[in-house]
Amino acid sequence: MRFSPERLLRLAPVLAAIVIPALPSPAAAQLMIAPTRVVLAGTERSTELILVNKGDEQTAFRIDVENRRMRADGALETVTETRPGELFAADMIRFSPRRVILDPGARQSLRVSVTVPAGLAPGEYRSHLRLMSAPTSAGAATPTASDANDGALSIQLIAVRSITIPVIVRVGALDASASVDSAALTNKADNLMVIKLTRAGTRSTYGDLRLTIAGEANPIYNVRGIAIYTPNTDRDVLLPLPADIKAKLVGRDVRIDYVSSDPKAPGLIASRRVQL
Repeated sequence: MRFSPERLLRLAPVLAAIVIPALPSPAAAQLMIAPTRVVLAGTERSTELILVNKGDEQTAFRIDVENRRMRADGALETVTETRPGELFAADMIRFSPRRVILDPGARQSLRVSVTVPAGLAPGEYRSHLRLMSAPTSAGAATPTASDANDGALSIQLIAVRSITIPVIVRVGALDASASVDSAALTNKADNLMVIKLTRAGTRSTYGDLRLTIAGEANPIYNVRGIAIYTPNTDRDVLLPLPADIKAKLVGRDVRIDYVSSDPKAPGLIASRRVQL
């Protein structure tokens, strides 16, 4: 069964719902995008993203906008029904181009802008750009003689890569605060650390979690890009630690810093000392 790259990208959300394990493929497209997060506030109404095909095949890309909510564990899920307190920006977002084909190593600028309606209530409005990619060679394979004679249905599995980036529109004077409520190492062999964060205020928080052992100057471990999106007020951050890092933390007094990496709201967000 053969699909063109365009049809494959259109069917990607449907195919994702079919319980067939995705098979990694060396020919699958590799996409780099920068920046990986868009925040438009005040008089800012547009920005530019750069897409780069890091793979070794010519690749088709498709861009859509969708609404996603954050679960308590930090995972994102597609919104089918809006819940109280959720503010989405999908109707405001405009972007171009929506589809592009890139040769290996080639890049493309993606223009993103927002139109904020007059009188829109203050708040943080967020939706996500979803970028899907598939090699243009998808479905180009020719059936062999044995395929044609044995009467079997042949299905070629093509890896469709998908990433999402948040587009956040801030209207009015917003603020946020957060706290590190607790932290603990799991007793299992999975080397997990569970950190409980709580957020308050009218906008999301975004930053890095840094673990520093008491008496040491530099963090022993740093995890980037930890967000708590509105309207969520808390998040359980599950940190998979390297075994050697976990061994160094056991039984130690550790300072956990949640440091903003949002250039529009820099500084220390929250800090807590815990005994692990």
